[in-house]
Amino acid sequence: MKRLPAGESSFQKIREGDQLYVDKTRHLYELLNFDDYYFLSRPRRFGKSLTVSVLRALFEGRKDLFEGLWIHDRWDWTKTYPVISLSFNGLDYKNQPLEHALLRELDIQGKNFGTQLQGNTSKEKFKELILHLGQQAKVAVLIDEYDKPINDFLHDYEQSDANRDTLGNFFGVLKDNDVVDHLRLVFITGVSKFYKVTLFSELNNLTDLTQHPKFGTLLGITQEELERDFAEHIEHLAAEMAVTREELLAKIKHWYNGYTWDGRNFVYNPFSLLHLFNSGEFDNYWFTSGTTSWLVRKFRDMKADISSFEGMTVGRAFFDKFEVKNLDPAVLLYQTGYLTIKEVYGTDPKRYRLGYPNHEVHSSLLLNLFQEYAHTPVSRASETIWKLQDTLVLHDLPTFISIFKGIFADISNRMLKQYIEEDSITLWEAYYQTVIYLALNLTGGEVACEVQTNRGYIDAVAETDKYVYIMEFKVGRADEAMRQMKDMGYHEKYLTRGKEITLFGVGFDPELRNIGDWKEERVEMQRT
Repeated sequence: MKRLPAGESSFQKIREGDQLYVDKTRHLYELLNFDDYYFLSRPRRFGKSLTVSVLRALFEGRKDLFEGLWIHDRWDWTKTYPVISLSFNGLDYKNQPLEHALLRELDIQGKNFGTQLQGNTSKEKFKELILHLGQQAKVAVLIDEYDKPINDFLHDYEQSDANRDTLGNFFGVLKDNDVVDHLRLVFITGVSKFYKVTLFSELNNLTDLTQHPKFGTLLGITQEELERDFAEHIEHLAAEMAVTREELLAKIKHWYNGYTWDGRNFVYNPFSLLHLFNSGEFDNYWFTSGTTSWLVRKFRDMKADISSFEGMTVGRAFFDKFEVKNLDPAVLLYQTGYLTIKEVYGTDPKRYRLGYPNHEVHSSLLLNLFQEYAHTPVSRASETIWKLQDTLVLHDLPTFISIFKGIFADISNRMLKQYIEEDSITLWEAYYQTVIYLALNLTGGEVACEVQTNRGYIDAVAETDKYVYIMEFKVGRADEAMRQMKDMGYHEKYLTRGKEITLFGVGFDPELRNIGDWKEERVEMQRT
C-alpha cells in the first residue's frame, strides 16, 4: 500500500516520496484551457494548497513529477513559465502590519529571481516583480489563502478592515493594464469570498470556480476515487475492524462524505479520509484540526437560531454576502465548511437547500456549541449527552428533567446576563431552548424543532427506536404546554409510526431561571 500524505501539501514531496496522490490533473488541464483568471473557495484542509503546488510544478516544467498521471503525455513541457507563488498562510502578519509582511515576502521572492525590487509599497513591488519576470515569459501568479489575514481577525473589526484594505490595494495590481499583458495565469484560493474586496468588485475577469458546474470535483475525493485509489486501504481497514467492505464504505460515507458546491457532485473531506486510514479509527479529524473557540462563542453572542440551519433554503445572493461587520451566522457556517448545499431546485430563481455535510461536522459542531452554551467542559458535556441518550431510550423522563435542571443550575445569572443584554424572559427562554435543542440532537435519535403540523408548530420532537416524544416548553406551568399539545392534536401526525407516543410538557419558572414543573402523558397508539 502507498503511504498516505496526511497533512502534506507539497506535490513534490508527495511524488518523490511515492505517497498516494489522487490524480486531479485532468481537471487542471481542462481548467487551464478554459480561462486564465480564477478564484476558488473551499474550506480549510480541503486540498487548496496542494492544488496550487501542482500548478506550480506544471508551469515550472517538472515533467518528472507527473510520470503516470493523466496530464503527463498531454502537457507541452517545452514551455516553462516564471511562477510567483504566495501563500498567506506563511506570512507573519500577526506580529507586524500585513503591509510589512508582504514587503518582506516580495523582497525574498525578488531575490530568488535574481532581482532587487525598488518599490516602496507592496503594490509597487508586486507590479515590479511581474513586469521583470514578464520580460522572459508570461507569468503564473498563484495566491493561496488570500483571505487568511481577514479570517484571523474576524473578532477584531478594526484590524480585519485594515487587512482587507491592504489586500484590496495589493490585488489591484492584477487589473493594471501594463501587468495584464504579462500574465499567463492568475489562480487565487481562499476559504471565503468577502464582499467589497477589490479582488471581486473590480477584477471583473476573474472566473469564480467555487460553484462552477464543470469543476465541482476539482478538490475533495469522489466516491469513485475513494474506491479506486484507496482500495487496498479499504480492504485492510475492513479486515482490522472485522466488517465487510460494504459496511465500512457505508460508515465512511456517513462520517466524511456530503460536501457539494453545486448540489450534484458530492465529495469526501480528504483530510479526514487520510487520517482515518492512517489511524484506523473514526474520529473528528477535520473539525478538531482548526475549529476555534471563537467560532462557537460568536454564535452564542449573535444569538443565532441554531435549529434553523439544517434544511434552510436560500437564494443565490446568499453566497455573496459575507461581510465582517455584519456577519450572518448561516453565511459564516457555509463559507467555513460547516454547512453545504444539499439540493438545488427551481430555475428562475434557483433555490438552495443547506445542511450539515456529514456526521463528523454535525456532531462535533453541536457538541462544542452545547459545551459553550451549557458552560461545561467538553468531557462533562459528552458524559451528559450519553446520560440523556439513556433516558430517552429507557423512557426515564424524571432523570431527563433532573439532568437538565442540573445544566440550567450551572448557567449562572451572571454568565447569562453577559449574552442577554436585557432582563428578558423571552431571551433567556430562547437560550435554554437552544441548550435543549443541542442536547437532543446529540443523543443520536431523530430530532426536529419547530415541526409544522396542520394546526401549529411543535417545539420539539425526539424519536428513538421505540418512542416518540412530543415536547412543548412554556414559561409558566406545564399544564399550559400539555393543554396546547392536546388542543392542537400534535400527536396525530405520529399515530402511524408504530411507536409509543408521549406528550411531554415542560414549564420554566421565571424566578428560578430553571425548570419549574413538567408533565408526561402517553398517547394510545393507532392499531392497523
